[in-house]
Amino acid sequence: MECQSISRDWLTVGDGHELYVAQYGNMDGIPLLYLHGGPGAGCSTEELVLFDLSIYRVIFMDQRGAGLSRPRGELKHNNVNKLLTDIEQVREWLDISKWTLAGGSFGATLGLLYAAAYPTRVIEQVLWGAFIPSEESIRWLYGQQGAARLFPSEQLDFSVVASSDKQQLFSCYRDGLDNQCASVRKDFTRRWLRWEMALAYPGCKQYKENTNLSQVLASIELYYVANNYFAAFEQLCDSLVNIQARTVIIQGELDWVCPIGVLLSFLQDYKNQHINLVEIKGGYHALADIKMTRAVVSAIREMAQIIEKGNKHK
Repeated sequence: MECQSISRDWLTVGDGHELYVAQYGNMDGIPLLYLHGGPGAGCSTEELVLFDLSIYRVIFMDQRGAGLSRPRGELKHNNVNKLLTDIEQVREWLDISKWTLAGGSFGATLGLLYAAAYPTRVIEQVLWGAFIPSEESIRWLYGQQGAARLFPSEQLDFSVVASSDKQQLFSCYRDGLDNQCASVRKDFTRRWLRWEMALAYPGCKQYKENTNLSQVLASIELYYVANNYFAAFEQLCDSLVNIQARTVIIQGELDWVCPIGVLLSFLQDYKNQHINLVEIKGGYHALADIKMTRAVVSAIREMAQIIEKGNKHK
């Protein structure tokens, strides 16, 4: 989808990083920050179909090292707390007092963390395919007893070491993704992202071969998981209670990247009355699944209606 941006710029946030920030839609509309997943995926204008641009002022921010942010693929000074302070820097830079959030997968993780860290800055948020960065989730994705049992042939292609030790797997992938040989980097990128796609939307064969963005995505994702997401899970456990914004989480029944059972268990252990979980029967993880896209679009539209109704009664 091609859409003319209101503005596009790079914001210097320190540590040698510059964030690419683009705005779309109605400059006087409801400000909405879109949080992409990965980590490392970057924003795509194709995702603008989720929003009514006559109502929302949509802000795309490529996280550190991702998308058009600079330097591309940089791992130094790249962690969860840096991403959260970056989001707050963007808000202050744009002179927005409060905004709404929308994001999926790891973007949903960031939405929960940011809304907990800066509870007075978030009006409402719509999240989907929420990833809980726990040891249980890491074992599910990269161990032998989780998703590997559901997708044995795909896992065989993904597995590059005989050992079941996750750290050996991650170390092998790091060596492959950093290899001097382009064909080796391409092969490891393909293996990493095809495993992810197999879980996100089973049967989908779409894959962008060996683009720079694909290698960056694989590299940053690997970096975060190998570092246990920089204690993001512990931070979530401690701070979830602080969220004051109405939060809708849309999760697919067949989300094999972020199983709904893991999310349900987490939300039962760390209750917050402002969080509402919506299960989509037959829904997968990826927004390539039309059921998920329709549910997300509907929830974002409803969010605007609730905000506008609230504003009329002020």
